[in-house]
Amino acid sequence: MQADEAQTRELLQTHDDPGHMEFPAHFDHERAATRFSQLESGLRTAFGACYSSAGQDSSFHGDIEVPAAVTSGGLMLRVRISNFGDLAAASSEEALYCDDAELAELLHPADAARVYGALDYLGYIALRLDPLEEMYNGASAFLRERGAPWWDRYFDYL
Repeated sequence: MQADEAQTRELLQTHDDPGHMEFPAHFDHERAATRFSQLESGLRTAFGACYSSAGQDSSFHGDIEVPAAVTSGGLMLRVRISNFGDLAAASSEEALYCDDAELAELLHPADAARVYGALDYLGYIALRLDPLEEMYNGASAFLRERGAPWWDRYFDYL
């Protein structure tokens, strides 16, 4: 599922837990690793190549990068999976921290269909980027005091 801006903001608030910064209390590491592996396999099948890396000391499980040479749009694509709520963020090398309009302009429709299709197939929720760049106003005093964006809460090193 691709969340709209309102759904993204709601999901950010819903999954926020000040007592658990890297992963939720009942996080199933084995399930997360299995699904991440399935996503990597699905993207490798869809594009012909991809590379993954794990997140450590972070609020995200890992990244999967699709090389520019195998995409229809000629841009490296990145999918980052959060440890919280089956949340995902898709971006490109040129649009890592851009707004949704810029990503939509840069992302070739065939690449978007393959990335979002693989996420949807596994039940991940692709969040909008714009709300992730807004200042964090959730339950964690640590993140509020740092002046962090919502991106840090779910998709960055802590």
